[in-house]
Amino acid sequence: MQLIRKYSRQRGVTFVEVMVGLSVGVIVIGGAISVYSSSVQSSNNTLRTSRLNQEMAGLMLVMTNDIRRAGYWQNTTASDLPLNPFSQSDATALLVRDDMVSDTAQPPTGQGNCITYAYDATYLAGNTPGVVDNTDLFGFRLDGGVVQMRQSGTVDGTACVGGTCNSCGNGTWSNVTDENLIEVTALNFDLSNSECLNASEPNLVDDNADGVIDDDAEVDCYATVPTAGSGDVTAESREVRITVTARLANDITTQATATQTVTVRNDVIRIR
Repeated sequence: MQLIRKYSRQRGVTFVEVMVGLSVGVIVIGGAISVYSSSVQSSNNTLRTSRLNQEMAGLMLVMTNDIRRAGYWQNTTASDLPLNPFSQSDATALLVRDDMVSDTAQPPTGQGNCITYAYDATYLAGNTPGVVDNTDLFGFRLDGGVVQMRQSGTVDGTACVGGTCNSCGNGTWSNVTDENLIEVTALNFDLSNSECLNASEPNLVDDNADGVIDDDAEVDCYATVPTAGSGDVTAESREVRITVTARLANDITTQATATQTVTVRNDVIRIR
């Protein structure tokens, strides 16, 4: 009996099968590339945002730590507080101005993008303790997208009284932010939560001529400013709300806003 073997010819894939396989491969590879690209883009966005937030956090730390010192006077006693040369209402007290161009002083509860103040910087070489000198004048301002800090001022008049020590154009200013890294588009110092109390009230006098004796408005020495020479004793607590808006210099689409509140440690005690 003779065995007959049947051989079948080997067949390859058809053109249609090749095209289907290639199409599936392209779809899979395209999906993988898309996921990878999205992942890289997301990581880059996270890194850019993180860098911006880090720069803004550093800026906030510098401003809040320094503003908190406003009005500090070395070796002062309670009885000397009204004589503090670092918190004079018309000279060295913390003051907000609208901007460095018009340099217009705002009300005690106003706001602006420039702030000036003074404190006894005895830690600086050459500084004279207890006396207002050039190295005791500080401040922050926004200048063309860069936040600047006043390193020293120019004392004029008698211990600044009647002078321009609180001007945003007075003194030497240095950059705090790097224009090559971030652009600060807005800087605001808001004093609206500051308070002033007249310790001489109630005094049985209608000080604001509203027909009511010793009302709440008379206790608020921002609302009813005591008459010069009245001898009224006032106490001011200053609270500064700082708002910064910035964006990366090389990517203006990456921007953020940060807000922080700082309470000045040294209240201002004055005899009017």
